[in-house]
Amino acid sequence: MDNVHDLKPFFEPGSIAIIGLSRKTGPGSYNALENLVGYGYSGQIYPVNPNAGEIMGFKAYASVNDIPDPVDLAVISTPRAGVPSHVRSCAARGIRCVSIVTQGFNDTGDDEGNRLLNEIKEIAASTGCRILGPNSFGSANVFYNFSSAFARISMQSNPIGLVSQTGGIFNGVSEFRFVGKGIDVGNMCDVDFADCLEYFEHDPQVKVIALHIEGMPDARRFIDTARRISRRKPIVALKTGRSRQAAKAARSHTGSLAGSNEVWEAALRQAGVISVNNLEELVDITRALCLLPPLNNPNICVATFSGGTAIMALDAMQGSELLAADPAPATMEKIARLAPPWLGVGNPVDYWPMVMGRQSVVRSIKDIMEILLADGTFGGWMFIQIVPDSRISAEIRDLLKELVCGHPGKPLACVLTGAHGSELIKELQEGGVLAFPTPERASRALAGLYHYHRYHSAP
Repeated sequence: MDNVHDLKPFFEPGSIAIIGLSRKTGPGSYNALENLVGYGYSGQIYPVNPNAGEIMGFKAYASVNDIPDPVDLAVISTPRAGVPSHVRSCAARGIRCVSIVTQGFNDTGDDEGNRLLNEIKEIAASTGCRILGPNSFGSANVFYNFSSAFARISMQSNPIGLVSQTGGIFNGVSEFRFVGKGIDVGNMCDVDFADCLEYFEHDPQVKVIALHIEGMPDARRFIDTARRISRRKPIVALKTGRSRQAAKAARSHTGSLAGSNEVWEAALRQAGVISVNNLEELVDITRALCLLPPLNNPNICVATFSGGTAIMALDAMQGSELLAADPAPATMEKIARLAPPWLGVGNPVDYWPMVMGRQSVVRSIKDIMEILLADGTFGGWMFIQIVPDSRISAEIRDLLKELVCGHPGKPLACVLTGAHGSELIKELQEGGVLAFPTPERASRALAGLYHYHRYHSAP
């Protein structure tokens, strides 16, 4: 539990000192103070800039030693040569946590950068001050209206904790706006992946943990920690630096040794971590684990408006643990009553011939989905629909929300195509309904959900 208390100021600081804060404001200024005010952060903020008397109406201080009140977190964004002295001043001042934005340490490969980093490490070891970075984008907590990042970010209050090795993940990737808490470990001179995992392990606001990993100095501790925590909370990880060129780039980015891809894959698998191949998979599976109930049965029912998309869904499930079993006899009998005589009934269920020409198409689709969702043969369901115009979009939106609310224990992944499909997907995701633009992505998300069930339920 020590890491929970040690790292709390990175996510919930009652006060923050920003060392090296610029007086510039507005677009392109990357002013952390301006961002904090915009988020509605309610803690105390102390700008540190010896060349300014005040910044944005806040009194500025020449150094942290001049701040009269206790400080929980300090953020350093000065040239690298002065960083160790600032860290030393923070530690002497009793500041428990320090986030270093500055680059140019072991990520450069030069002797001076390594010397400065070793000096920072010695300060951390001798004082107990916890240090994030260097070369860190910072940390963010939407539940606390807080981010120490110099760039403005947009997040949502979802129970997902993200640990990345680059700020580009929870700042530059728009899909990661659904994350509730995030932290960039950067070059990991002190705070590392295992520390962050232990913090999120005991965080009641975090249900799923997502990781972006380039490399790390103590992989054994990370694997041991992940193995324990994955029994309590699902962990999804994207390990990058798998190719030779990418591994070289990782070394120059955060000073990380990427390691053997095969060894990493095996270690993550044994630790119960769901390993993914790209950002899209990381987003999709993390979102599925966040939004859907457990998938404890690999049989998936596919309900679709088109036989062609049904084939795509079956192809997507091929090679995964998911299966397309036939509905129960009673279900097939009920569906057959709604279908034209020439339509074969099975799985996938091509519902379009059953609803075409009906007075209320969407209401007829709902009747069919209610029959399918009541079938205990299936552990999960995939619903595929075209959304050609705004009228249909509104009706499908209401239908899916009604189905999800009416069947809270049923994992339902939606695939929405057509001119208004992408808009509806975004609206549904923000409303707690899992939706994708392709059957492949929906299948992958359901497979990740079932993979975690199998690991979690194993002895």
